[in-house]
Amino acid sequence: MSDIPLSVPNYGGTVFISYARADDERPPFDDTTQGWVEFFWQQLRWELTNSGLNQAEVWLDRYDIEPAENFTEKIEAALKQSRMIIPILSPNWVTRPWCLKELERFLELKSEQGSAVDWIVLVKKREPPESDVPVCLRNREGYRFFTKEPDGRVREFYWRGLKDKDAYFDVLGRIAEWISERMLTKARPVKPARPRSGRTIYVAEPADELRDAWQRLANDLTGAGYSVVPAESRLPDNAARADELIRVALTRSEMSVHLLGESEGMKPDGSNEGIVRRQLRLAREHAVAVAAFPRILWAPKWLQEHKETKRDAFEVVQRFGTISAGEEVYAEEVTDLSQWLRGRLNQTKPERPHPAQPLLVAGASADDDDLVSALANRLQSEEIKVKALFADDPTTTADVTSPAAAIVPWGKASRASIDALLSSLSARTPRLIVLRLPGGDEGAKRRFFREGTYSEPLDAVPPDRTTAHELLVQIGIVRSDERSPE
Repeated sequence: MSDIPLSVPNYGGTVFISYARADDERPPFDDTTQGWVEFFWQQLRWELTNSGLNQAEVWLDRYDIEPAENFTEKIEAALKQSRMIIPILSPNWVTRPWCLKELERFLELKSEQGSAVDWIVLVKKREPPESDVPVCLRNREGYRFFTKEPDGRVREFYWRGLKDKDAYFDVLGRIAEWISERMLTKARPVKPARPRSGRTIYVAEPADELRDAWQRLANDLTGAGYSVVPAESRLPDNAARADELIRVALTRSEMSVHLLGESEGMKPDGSNEGIVRRQLRLAREHAVAVAAFPRILWAPKWLQEHKETKRDAFEVVQRFGTISAGEEVYAEEVTDLSQWLRGRLNQTKPERPHPAQPLLVAGASADDDDLVSALANRLQSEEIKVKALFADDPTTTADVTSPAAAIVPWGKASRASIDALLSSLSARTPRLIVLRLPGGDEGAKRRFFREGTYSEPLDAVPPDRTTAHELLVQIGIVRSDERSPE
C-alpha cells in the first residue's frame, strides 16, 4: 500500500433548481425538442461532471419526486441539503408563489451560515419587470441566456431548441466554473476566514476581456478582508439604475479601481457611453465632491487576446479621458496589481467621511409626521446634522440649505403627494431616497419607481440610533467604517 498521505477532494452538497413549470413546456407538436429547464439541467450536470464535480447533485423536482410522495416534505428536505440554489428567473417564475417560497425558505435555512445571498446562482431565462423581482435578486446581472438587440428585441439562446450554441454554452460553462470553485472542500483543516476590515473598495465593472482579471482582483481583496462593490462585477443594463447604484457604491467606498482594456464595455439602455468610461466619469465627479478620493487606473501592458501587441498605459488612459488629480496609473500584471494594491491599502487608513451638508428628512403628508419625527431624531448625531421638514410646516424647501440627501419616509401618504414632494426636492439635492414603510396604498409602494430616486422597503422606522446608523450605511449615506453613535 502506498505511504502517500491522501487529501481527497470532497465536492459536497446539492444544487437546487427553482423554476416555473411553464418554463419547461415543450413546443406544441414537437416531440424532439426538450423543455428549457430539462435541457439546462442535463447540460449543467454534464458540465459539472466534466469539471470534476461528479459527486455534486443538481436537484430538479420533476426528476426527484415520485408521484406518490409528499411534494412539500420532499422540497423541504432537498432545500435543507442544498448548498446552492439556482432560481431560473423569468416572467413566469416571479408569478409563482411556490417558486418565491422556495427562495425564501432557502434563505431562512442558510442565514445561520453567513450570507445566504452569496449561495444564489441567478440564471435569467427572460427578464421580468424589476418591480416583480424579489428584493434580494434585484440589480443583479446574473447569468443571462438571452441578449438584447439594438432595436430592443430579445434574442434567446434557447428557444424552440438551441438557437445560439456558442453563446449558450459559454454562459453555461461560466456557471459550472463558479459552482465548482465554491463546492470544493479539502480533507484538511479549514483556514479561518479573515475578519472583515470594514473597508470597501469600488472595483469597476470591466469590459468582457478583463472580467477574469476583475474576479481575481476581487477574490484577493475579499480574502484580505475588504468588501468589494459592485457585487459580481455586474451593473444593471439601464443607465439610470446603473448610475444610482454606482453613486451609492462610490459613497460607501474609500477608493475606486478601474480596469481599462480595449473596449468601453456594454452600453446601458438609454446611454451612448460604455460602462467602463461611465464609471470612471462618475468616480471623477465623486472625487470633486469628496476630497482625497483616489482612483487607480489599471491599463495592463499586455492583454490576453492581444498577446503580440504591447500597450502604452498612458496612451490607453487618454482614451478614457485626461488623467486628473488623485489618479494613479498601473500597468503590470493583475497579480502584481493585486499585491501592490493590498500593500498600498495596508499603509493607509480611510478617513472618516462625514456629510459636509445636512440630511433632510421630509414628509409628504401630515399622516406621516410621526415617521418624520422619529426618523429625524434617531438619525441625528454629532457627526450627522438633520433637518426635519413636515408636510404642513410653513418652512419651505427653499429654506433648507443644500442638503446632501433627502430621505422621505412613506407611510400613509398618497402616491401623488410623494411625487409632488420629490419634484420639489429634486432641484435642491443630488440624492433622493424613499423609505417605503407599512401603511397606505401598499400596491402603489410595491410598484413605485422614479428615475433618479433610490427606494428601499422597511418594516419599521429604526428603533434606536445604532440601527438608524446601519440604515445610513445600507443606503450609502455613510460608510460602514464610520463610527456608530452610542
